[in-house]
Amino acid sequence: MAHPVTATGRAAVTGRAMQPAPQLESVLRLAFDARDPAHPSGISLASYFVRAPTRGRRRSELERELLFPAALEIDERAVGIALDPASWRSCAAPRPTVPVATREWLAEAALALGRAEGFPAMWSLLRATSELEALAQRLLGPRTPRAVIRQVLHGVDARTLRAEPFAAFVVRVLKIAQAVYAAFRHAGLSHQAAWTAVQDRLWAPYPTGRRTVAGGAAMGAYLPSLLQAASGHARRRLRRNAEARRTQDDARALLARLSPRLWPWNDAAGRLFPQGETTLSPEMTGLCFFVLLTQTASERRSRGGPSGGLSPAFEEAGFAAAEWLPDRTDDLAIRLLTAAGMASPEMLEALLQLVRATLSSRSGDERIERARERLPELLRWLEENGRELLERT
Repeated sequence: MAHPVTATGRAAVTGRAMQPAPQLESVLRLAFDARDPAHPSGISLASYFVRAPTRGRRRSELERELLFPAALEIDERAVGIALDPASWRSCAAPRPTVPVATREWLAEAALALGRAEGFPAMWSLLRATSELEALAQRLLGPRTPRAVIRQVLHGVDARTLRAEPFAAFVVRVLKIAQAVYAAFRHAGLSHQAAWTAVQDRLWAPYPTGRRTVAGGAAMGAYLPSLLQAASGHARRRLRRNAEARRTQDDARALLARLSPRLWPWNDAAGRLFPQGETTLSPEMTGLCFFVLLTQTASERRSRGGPSGGLSPAFEEAGFAAAEWLPDRTDDLAIRLLTAAGMASPEMLEALLQLVRATLSSRSGDERIERARERLPELLRWLEENGRELLERT
């Protein structure tokens, strides 16, 4: 059988220093040493972590060709025994759970293992899990803020506790490590040789799905790749949340930039209507933009799109452009209203009446007539400044 690569070789091919994991080594040995004639591979630790059905993607089984490439030249019979579920003593009555950040999933699995196999096995599993958690945090980077680690690794959001990506990482590592360890022990190798093979497998180069500068397939250490896969969804959620926060900040900045000079409804004394004040608040600006944007979206829907004709003020301002699709316009309206804060129903109704009166035929009201002349300038400002936000919705 071919010799496993050395630790120096592993570091060279993966670009990462191999991390020690003595607790994982200990629990692998304990689980295998607990074998019996009916279960020659020992205790299946992963069988105690049964995940309840969720909307997530289907979990794949271990791939024989990936774990045991031909270069290993290991006895195929030994591999077959290790990959046979019947060779493992599994949890008799696993309790399916969704692994949220409360850690109930870990406590239930450890207690079930302790009742079935003895408390030394339970404590060994808990120590190995704690070790894997510390290892995962180091792999995420020493400069990663703790708040980011809690979200990416444990699913702890600002106000909610989500499914914990670390649980998937633990289960995958246990499955891979136990399969490799048992296969090499079945092949007649010592504990130390089997553990070396596990380290080789966890730190071996693995296709990352990316491309190098030269166009070839980029390779990375297998264990970090497992962590990236387990935390991938959480990372994407973090990125979306960050983008949403930036968009909200930009929306608030847009509302604060509007000059009171552009407000169409005022009187000779300079008071702004319907609020009856001389200053323009971001809250009122957001409410006004919400009314105007939902109005143009409604017109595009009811009149069959821009070809059906928008109100002249909206059309001249540029709201007939292809970018201002009704659904996207409504989405931007809600985004601006949210950024403005809590809206008064009475003020919303008053603004609706003012906008409808301004867009209708001449009413003879001097204030409305003056607003009709000034509304196009406000709409042009909204179209020009809202376009960048529109592209992010």
